[in-house]
Amino acid sequence: MKARVSEPIRLPTRAGEFDARYVVVVDDRGGIVREGVLLQSLMSVANDAPLLVRVQSSCLFSESFWATNCDCALQLRESLSAIAGEGGLVLYFYEEGRGAGLATKFRAIRLQQLLELDTARAYECLNLAPDSRSYAAAAIALIEVLSPHRPILLMTNNPEKADQLRELGVNVAERRPLICGWDKPEIRKYLIDKRKVLGHDIPDDLDQLGNTEHQQ
Repeated sequence: MKARVSEPIRLPTRAGEFDARYVVVVDDRGGIVREGVLLQSLMSVANDAPLLVRVQSSCLFSESFWATNCDCALQLRESLSAIAGEGGLVLYFYEEGRGAGLATKFRAIRLQQLLELDTARAYECLNLAPDSRSYAAAAIALIEVLSPHRPILLMTNNPEKADQLRELGVNVAERRPLICGWDKPEIRKYLIDKRKVLGHDIPDDLDQLGNTEHQQ
């Protein structure tokens, strides 16, 4: 596989201005494996300093339709704000349902609502892994746009994402937690499910996040 990245356009957002590039990862025959957008802050960062990076998969329901039962849109907004202020980039790929696709996502949510299942159990009922994503395309894209061996500070609660990217050649120097919406009941349940089933790094006691923020 290899990545192709377009020339940048300037994109003003509520979080700040970014250079936006179309990015596509293709296989050996030129077929599209993954496509998306790379948003890079206009702020320069020293070459030897870890660069703040967020790798985000699309979530149509929360990002476009304001669904209130997951943290995806909140994570994207928080990432953009942090990267606009500190420098770095967001790599955003179109891969709904943790890589399962939009049609399968609908089927899983239907099962979830009918049988009162968590998201992971609904996917298992469809004989699918709770998270079927591979980060190979993301690694190829990051290596294409960053200088060789550039250290990154990855914004994620998912240790598996960091581990996969490291194994694929990305220099993940550190991982920064990105816990959003914990004070909203529906999202709180979603975060707890991700901790239990997917091994995300979410505190057992989410209320301590509020205490920490208050102390700061």
